[in-house]
Amino acid sequence: MVILAVALPLAVSCVVSSKPLVITAPPAVEAVRPTDQGAPRPEIHFYDDFWRALADINLQSAWIAAGSSEQRKLADGIQDFMNGDNAEADSTIVQLLSADDSEVREVARITYGAILSAQGDWLRLATYADTVNTNIQEYSGIRIHDPASVEAWAPTLKGMSTTLTFADTVSSVPLSRSSGGIPTIPVSVNGVTKYFWIDTGSSLTVLSSAVADASGVTTVLGDSLELVTAVGRLPAHAAVIPSLRLGGVTVANARAMIVTGSVLQLKGPVDEVPPEAIDGVIGFDLIRQLDLTIDDNLGRVIIRKPSLRPPTVKRPRNLSWYGVPIVTLLSEKGVAVHLALDTGADETFGTPGMARKSGASWQRAERRIVKGFGGSVSEPGVVIPSVRLFLGDVPLVFRRIFLYEAHYPTIFTLDGTLGADAGRGGVVRIDMTNGRLDISRK
Repeated sequence: MVILAVALPLAVSCVVSSKPLVITAPPAVEAVRPTDQGAPRPEIHFYDDFWRALADINLQSAWIAAGSSEQRKLADGIQDFMNGDNAEADSTIVQLLSADDSEVREVARITYGAILSAQGDWLRLATYADTVNTNIQEYSGIRIHDPASVEAWAPTLKGMSTTLTFADTVSSVPLSRSSGGIPTIPVSVNGVTKYFWIDTGSSLTVLSSAVADASGVTTVLGDSLELVTAVGRLPAHAAVIPSLRLGGVTVANARAMIVTGSVLQLKGPVDEVPPEAIDGVIGFDLIRQLDLTIDDNLGRVIIRKPSLRPPTVKRPRNLSWYGVPIVTLLSEKGVAVHLALDTGADETFGTPGMARKSGASWQRAERRIVKGFGGSVSEPGVVIPSVRLFLGDVPLVFRRIFLYEAHYPTIFTLDGTLGADAGRGGVVRIDMTNGRLDISRK
């Protein structure tokens, strides 16, 4: 379930190319063996504008380019937040909610909401949502008052106390995949076993109305809100699941969204393929509290109780969250490439920023999807045939990556989305406690 981007095909007129490349295979992201040289050193890049550096998540350069103490303090607070120091970020950003600089003030407000969301502090989040200036509708494309935002959900869910209990430090469950390749696991909802997607792109856990009825989960009184998906906005209602169990982890009073089952479906790439019903989604609100490994080799999802691990030179922090999970990779020249992590998206895609920062060649392409009885449909676009990016010391080879103009619910300009195809056939570990995404080969 892609709930973090609205992607539009990139205009191909900007690419000088002759005959378009015909693509019949899907995109692929594969980890390869690290080289003796290791990962490239991060590039030092300076900007002449604070806001450009901030949008590019180059916070050190933003601090240097800052034109005021308020801008420097904002860069400090966001840097602390991206490094996982929520308490320090909270104390810094809260001072900027009444900043003299109106742009600093509004970005501080957005950041403050993100910090409270990351901390799971729904009571303060609801109070904050009530105090936001109702005359402000958006900042850099982010709708402040949005029925799909976490702030909109907070007043309804603020009185609920969610707890996680680990029966053991490590447990595992069988791994399966949807028809689109999304990882799914068995989940017990009030004792009823269903199969849920693992979806880092969903900010909250999602339950279909049919599963809610079968397991006795009822909605919480409150306004009808919205869930953002790749196919548009869907009406949703807040709910609390008394008992949600995955592996050895039991979640008591799990916050969730209930969506009508008839619309919570995955449609096939062609009309002949019937839609696939989705029981539910384990969202990033729970994933961030776990140390989660998706192991295709073993056919298991391994769930660990999070514990702090010291970062190393070879394996620094590379995973942060600001409205969406953000993975930082390096090009072969050390340029940072920032991708949204969305295990609910069946394919990885890029934006023009991925091509520009990585130095990859890109060209016109025609994607052909085979239909029944030998027919096919074609989709024109722009593609990166192949490019290598580094995740820590591990090179990842991206093949057949289509480029789109995409917009994400964050103040940053991201360079694409890392989907469920990343590391497929290998091992993917998501550890938000330590700010780490690790992908290893088969």
